[in-house]
Formats: sequence, structure tokens, C-alpha cells
Amino acid sequence: MDVAELQRSLASGDEAERARLLRETIRTHVAALLSLTSVEDDGNFLDLGLNSLSALELTKNLMTITELEIPLVTIVDHPTPAELAGHLAAEYTRASTGASAGEGVPK
Repeated sequence: MDVAELQRSLASGDEAERARLLRETIRTHVAALLSLTSVEDDGNFLDLGLNSLSALELTKNLMTITELEIPLVTIVDHPTPAELAGHLAAEYTRASTGASAGEGVPK
């Protein structure tokens, strides 16, 4: 799924669907960044080998996809694909519904 298609799916989905899409996207990006064949939903980013440079790359990719401002510390605070996806899906939902968002507003 390309970025534009993923953005449309995020915009039209509910929070559970957003979390699912983001979880798959995060797993795919982390696997590519770390040259792994796969990443499990509960795989800890640091245990998998994510370092500051790859965390920055992941954050930049997720910011492009979600159009949210995502602090780098978010990856440390939510250190697995499942936790990070759930957090970003909730932030995206808050931002898109006009509620008080902690990280930014999708454009």
C-alpha cells in the first residue's frame, strides 16, 4: 500500500482499523530498517536493534504517513509495534475529531 492509499485508509477508518493499519506499517518499516524478515507485534524496538538513527528514520516515516508531529521519545514510551500503533491511532483519532491532541493535527 503506498503512502497516499494508507493516508486515505487512515482517514476513513475507525480507531481499531487505524491501529491495525499502523501496526502493519510499523512492523514493515522496522523490519526493513533493521534488515529483518519480520517483526512481531510485541517485539521491543530496542531489543530488535533499533538505535537512535533508525528510530529517527521510523519517526520521520510515521510523521509522513500520519501527518502528526511525533516526538522521538514516543518510540521509547511505546516500544513495540502494537503499543506504538495503538498510541498513534488514538492520537490520530483525537486530532481528526478536533479533540485535544497531544502530538499534532493531521493536515
